Amino acid sequence: MNEIIKNYFENGFYVTKSLVPKEVIDETIVSIKKHFDNQLIYLNQEIPNDIYDSMKLLHKVDIERYKKTAGSLWRKMSLYNLLHHENIQNFVKENFGWNDIVIPGGQVVHIQADSLKIPNGYFGLVAHQDFPSVQGSLDGFVVWIPLVDIDVNRYPLEVIPGSHKNGVLPSIENNSSSWEIKPECYNEADFIPAVCEVGDVIFMSNFTVHRSSQKGDDRLRLACSTRYDNADEETFADRCYPSAYIRTVQRILI
Repeated sequence: MNEIIKNYFENGFYVTKSLVPKEVIDETIVSIKKHFDNQLIYLNQEIPNDIYDSMKLLHKVDIERYKKTAGSLWRKMSLYNLLHHENIQNFVKENFGWNDIVIPGGQVVHIQADSLKIPNGYFGLVAHQDFPSVQGSLDGFVVWIPLVDIDVNRYPLEVIPGSHKNGVLPSIENNSSSWEIKPECYNEADFIPAVCEVGDVIFMSNFTVHRSSQKGDDRLRLACSTRYDNADEETFADRCYPSAYIRTVQRILI
């Protein structure tokens, strides 16, 4: 077993440095900015030079369009291509030994900034595990990619090292999809920030306890993630490749 995998199995996550080319991140940022700029053009607004300024302007002039635009980002091909980049797939095959990857759901875009808060909306995710919202292979993991350099004051992902060894923890019963873990099941002091830079990729077990930090200044925290399952994992095959994701179609005029 190599040092990367030993570290991953011990802590439940691993920050892989410079795994994806920075130019791919740059292309993704340009693609995301264009999504917001298209709306600003429709609203006859002058287009800012910076992605954060574009997001703040749309948030200011039409928050409903901002919410719909942000909510549609996960469907962009640029995000898909990044999160399934050949460097990531090769890393998974070479280090985890996976030869048959299954993608249980779509992409997720993570946006946090004080200037982009949604009134009465959530601001990052509370302490949770991803397995209840996947329920795929027992060795499945999250692929989490920063689109900006993320330090301790830029709303970093916070994780509890080793928490993946405890299985699925009790959660608070509510109608939220976040599956908030009961506070008595973890210690606040055990959370550490996953500091990372553009080009890095975080691999995190679906059982690892994590959350969005609430510590940040007015810089934009922008990241994306998806989940990977291993089709050759024994229990996953025995359960006939389940997924907690449900694919539905609403055949009504939108």
